[in-house]
Amino acid sequence: MDELSPHAAQLRAALARHDAEGDGDVWAACAQLTPVELGALLPVVYRTLADESAPDHARRAAREVTWTKVQPSFTAATLTDLYAALAESPRPTDVRYAAGALLRCTEPWDQEALAEHAAILVKVAMRRADATADAALAVAALAGPVVEKELAACLRAVYDDSPLRRAEVEVILATGPSERALIAEDRRYGPTWGDWPPLPDRGVEQPADALHAELARRVLRAAADHLAALHAGRIPYVADKAFTPADTDTLRRAARLALRRDEPWAGEALATVLPQVAVAPTSAKTLPSQGACIALAQAVEACPTPEALAALREARRVVRHAGVTKKLDRALRRAERNLGRRPETVLRLPDLGYGTDGGRRIPCGAYTAVLTVTDEATLGWERADGSALKSLPAAARRDHPEEVAAARDLLGKTRSQIRTLIRGLEGGFAEGTVYRYGRWRDALATHPVARGTARRLIWEVEHAPGEWRAMLPAAGPSDFAEPGPSDAVRLWHPARATPAERHFWRDRIAALRLRQPFRQAYREHYRPPETGHSTAMFHGHLVRVEAVLGLAVRQGWNIEDDELALPVGDMKARLGIAGSLYPGATGWAEAQDVSLHRADGTPQPLADVDAVRLSETLRSVDLLISTGSFAWCDTHAHDRDARQALDRLYTLPLGRTARLRREAVRRILAEHLASGRIELGDRQLRLDGYDIHLATGRVTRDGDPVDISLPQGRQAVPLPFLPYDEALLERVVRTVGHLMDDGPHGRG
Repeated sequence: MDELSPHAAQLRAALARHDAEGDGDVWAACAQLTPVELGALLPVVYRTLADESAPDHARRAAREVTWTKVQPSFTAATLTDLYAALAESPRPTDVRYAAGALLRCTEPWDQEALAEHAAILVKVAMRRADATADAALAVAALAGPVVEKELAACLRAVYDDSPLRRAEVEVILATGPSERALIAEDRRYGPTWGDWPPLPDRGVEQPADALHAELARRVLRAAADHLAALHAGRIPYVADKAFTPADTDTLRRAARLALRRDEPWAGEALATVLPQVAVAPTSAKTLPSQGACIALAQAVEACPTPEALAALREARRVVRHAGVTKKLDRALRRAERNLGRRPETVLRLPDLGYGTDGGRRIPCGAYTAVLTVTDEATLGWERADGSALKSLPAAARRDHPEEVAAARDLLGKTRSQIRTLIRGLEGGFAEGTVYRYGRWRDALATHPVARGTARRLIWEVEHAPGEWRAMLPAAGPSDFAEPGPSDAVRLWHPARATPAERHFWRDRIAALRLRQPFRQAYREHYRPPETGHSTAMFHGHLVRVEAVLGLAVRQGWNIEDDELALPVGDMKARLGIAGSLYPGATGWAEAQDVSLHRADGTPQPLADVDAVRLSETLRSVDLLISTGSFAWCDTHAHDRDARQALDRLYTLPLGRTARLRREAVRRILAEHLASGRIELGDRQLRLDGYDIHLATGRVTRDGDPVDISLPQGRQAVPLPFLPYDEALLERVVRTVGHLMDDGPHGRG
């Protein structure tokens, strides 16, 4: 670096000084580093860490620089310096930094200057060839043909028992250094301490993608043939031995590439491989390869398509291993949510044979199974004369078991397809998904399976540039002209609407008694007052850590550096929790600020983020906070700490979720409010001397807690119309009905 910024100069001095005087706050200086500054400092850092005679304070400063969350960026000169620094005292894993630096270099590199250092790094990496193979292959492309041939021979020997991986190595050898470095970057597990942040998915075609796609097709076909032979008994079955770890990683990359490119054969290939790898050919609860099953599920989770999701559901249906079942459930939930990031595939619903009227009939002897899709999918039965039956006839069950099973299987697939569509559409909020009207009309509005979902959602059509008009298909034809096939259509979102528009649509949904597929009219929306890269709108909320972590995993959050991190497109949201976070952590803790960061680790100003994307990010945070602090949890109902937390929360102003709950209660109980028996305050609902808090569900009388035992099952109070599903809203409404009918303890 010719001209050093003050913080970069401070760090460079700390790395070179023989005493600790003047070092100041090294961590604060690290937080200010730009990608270019970090790239220029890293060669000095790695030399310091390799020098055992370096002062302790210098080595400590070097470690803190490596923990910086900024993505490094290299020039041709700093890249050469990095290779030279790594080659001075090389370790086998250093080749990973060398490979990663190629993708982070912004200038054409000097291959002649890199060759000697690259050769040293590759030769040292061969000591642990299996662990460093992909990075070593990338760097070997710079080291010259002699070193490359030596590495290739070494890898062929290492992977002698892994035919899929051996075939992948041969294809990799036919590509260039950048393509090889991209493969090395695609590691199954995330970065650890000292690793650079992963690069965002570039989403563009790479020069070698076609070559790798053909390899992926051959790999998945070979895996299918191997599993078919195993299930046919031509190969002896041994649990978890169908594929080596190296072959498993090759399978994961092959599936991920095929799904990312949306190859036409990918769905069929996974429909064959996934269910077979998930269940033993015997009655055992083991799997041919647990690692391959989870790796393929992770590939579907990362790059879902409707066909791949169907294959993953089938694997989930047949698997017998309890632990794998839980992992597949998590992968399914995340894959369905991630489908919203791929608008080109979310509307591609597999054909299940329904007619244009949304019905399908399956003869079962003298009876007929009638499947109908309206708002939901249902299965009914008819006699030969067309009269309806209340349940499945015993004669059909006895004489036509295959047809009955087929009808039930089709019902399950239809419901799963609708659920996938719903989650995919909702996931598109954060991605800013926009459809063309012609595509929307054919794939949603008139599709026999999808139209029941589409009609209950509010849509916006762009009639002129920047001019959007909202419509609700369930309310009947709109009062504006039919849009053109190329006009833009998107889901309406309250973050883009005025208060009057939000109230109008909530009243309209309540008047039509529509239960929307997901919260839309009553969706929480957020506009933080801050313009910097963080907001304190959730700071100070007391949360139950185990409740937050349990939901965070299902919602796609990860634990990073004692913070919760959520990928949001090309950004990452971070939620601080005052305490140590790890799987299994328990207790109460305070929520800290929420911050946004770009892919390179630099802060992202909130003011520059799309309103809907920012709102959806903060809604995800609010869901965690509400679950951990507001939501009623029976398992903690008699916990002293939980009681104290509820006492504290009782005095807090309502959050966004609770305020929407209040609006819903106002509409649900409108008649009782008009009669005067129920009073709706700012934070609680008052009924016959009882107060029901809208944020916690807690019932008090004269300030004293009242335990309410709500009847369950058939004894439960029938619910009025609820505009959306929520456990706490249901509890509040049931509590009101129970108190109105029976008092706190029920009929004596």
